[in-house]
Parts: sequence; C-alpha cells; structure tokens
Amino acid sequence: MAGSHGGFDSIAQPPVDQIREVLRRTMVLGLPETESERPTFYFERVNTWDRFDSEGNPWDWTAAPVSSSQKAPVQPVCAYEFFSPLGRQGIHETEVGEFQPTTLVVTLLEDEFQEVSGFTYLTVGPGSQKWYFRYWRPAYSIADMTVYQIHCAVGDD
Repeated sequence: MAGSHGGFDSIAQPPVDQIREVLRRTMVLGLPETESERPTFYFERVNTWDRFDSEGNPWDWTAAPVSSSQKAPVQPVCAYEFFSPLGRQGIHETEVGEFQPTTLVVTLLEDEFQEVSGFTYLTVGPGSQKWYFRYWRPAYSIADMTVYQIHCAVGDD
C-alpha cells in the first residue's frame, strides 16, 4: 500500500507495527516445535581469485582462491506452503524433458528477507530434502511493511 500516488493520498493509515508483530507471532505459531525441522537457509561458498573473468571465474582453474567465505545457515521467522500438483508422482516425464512441479513458497517480512537474501537452498521438516531458490514473487506492502515470497523447487539430491 503506497502512502500516496498520482497526487492521491491513501485512504487508510493502518497500525503497521502491530500488524508486523501479529504476523511474525502467527508465523512462529506455524513453525515446527523441533528446531532442526524449521526452515533453514543455506548459502554457497564465495571464492575470490587474483585473476578472474567478468563473471568472477578464475583464469587458472588450478590456482587456489585468494579468499573463501561462507555465510552461516539461518532460521528466520517465516511461513511456508507446500505445493505438489502431481501428488506423490514426483517428476513428470514428457517428450520435451522432466518437470518437477513440487514447490515450496516461503513468506517473510523485511528483516527476514535481508537475512536470507542470496541463499542457495533451504531444508524444512524431518527429512534432508533440499529446496532450491527459483525466484522472488513481486513484493507487496502495507504502508512501510513489505511482504516477500520465495518460490523454491525440490532438488534431485
């Protein structure tokens, strides 16, 4: 919700701080009791080399990186929804290739978005199934509270 646009002010000024707190508390209500089963976001290792191309790849693949770092996994407050349009069938084979429509949609607010931005995959639940980042849905907001949703696809490993 924009405060104003095209010379018009918004019709409402909702209590955003209260809404934000209630949403986060509701998200916590939906998280598993067991900490290891909560959504955990993982990040790729970032390597840098002395000499590299415009995409950050080394000119000499046998050279050791100058530095290497990896952000620690995080478990932000969030909500998630599981979608499996093909049921337990899993991968759908067609003449033009494999389709894996099973997805996980994760909903977060601004601070949590900053925590997970750049993640590679996440795990959730009792298994070790990996859910890989696919795309961010366009964000929507109420005043200065922005809501983000991430679409993840189930991995093969």
